[in-house]
Amino acid sequence: MLFRSQNTIKESSARAYEYPTKDFIEFLEENGVEATGEIDGYLVEQWKQKRYSEVKPVTVHNNVKHVRVFIKWMQNSELVEYGLYDKVAVPQLSKKQAVSNEVLDADQAEEISDFLETYEYATRWHALFELMWHVGCRISGAIALDMDDFKVNLGDKLLHFRDRPDLGTPLKNGAKSERNVTISDSVSTVLNDYIAVHRDDVKDDYDRDPLFTTSSGRLKRQMAYRNISAYSRPCALGKTCPHDKDEKTCPAARQKKQSYECPSSISLHPIRRGAITYHINSGWPLDPLSERVDVSRDVLMKHYDARSEEKARENRREYM
Repeated sequence: MLFRSQNTIKESSARAYEYPTKDFIEFLEENGVEATGEIDGYLVEQWKQKRYSEVKPVTVHNNVKHVRVFIKWMQNSELVEYGLYDKVAVPQLSKKQAVSNEVLDADQAEEISDFLETYEYATRWHALFELMWHVGCRISGAIALDMDDFKVNLGDKLLHFRDRPDLGTPLKNGAKSERNVTISDSVSTVLNDYIAVHRDDVKDDYDRDPLFTTSSGRLKRQMAYRNISAYSRPCALGKTCPHDKDEKTCPAARQKKQSYECPSSISLHPIRRGAITYHINSGWPLDPLSERVDVSRDVLMKHYDARSEEKARENRREYM
């Protein structure tokens, strides 16, 4: 992929560019485009409308921004007609549209947690889900943890989040993301049991001992997404499908790798957003919570506070 070869771009940013660019290229191929010179404003608009039928407006907005950068690169390389870049308009968003409302609520999280504890206790996915919900961390932070980052210090159970860009695991905000986070006894117990029974005892590509592993090394983000998101499907938890699908024929029900096609499934970020909202509802002061989940107070309130107006009012009343 073009953007992955750039040393000046973060891994997380490369992923943001990779998917929409790949989707755009696949759309062109499906529409018989064989050379970059055939790409015009009409094709770009057709792709944009296709994305509107598949995802939320905020996602289309971000996808178009990223593909526009790709088109600019092609234009500068004289692979497309000059001026195409200026013809690609990034959709405007209202303030409401600019903030994603996808979130895993506390009831859903409890259902997933109960299911995993009952049927898949201390497996990789149980341990990872409990850690993400309890800490509110990014998936990149969770899979960056090493065995030595899980510590017991004077009775406290701690996770040490450390930025190690030269060893393959940079954190979102670099050294500013480094912090020690206290975890509960119950989460610590699940992690210990996972390590004792289900963790693959392997090294990663840098001869480190990852906390979350597969048989081939450190757990990858895409594998975590494919498996954790699968548990957000109602049918995976033994519930009736709210979309009137037949589980025997529904691709999203039959295969984990297709689970993202289920309208009820969520990605990894809504787990973090739901966890942060749960912390706020539980009375966490914003400044300590901001440090725990590695996000500024302003961004926390704008993008991660998913409370209803009434719930926010109740929290303020309780505080007073």
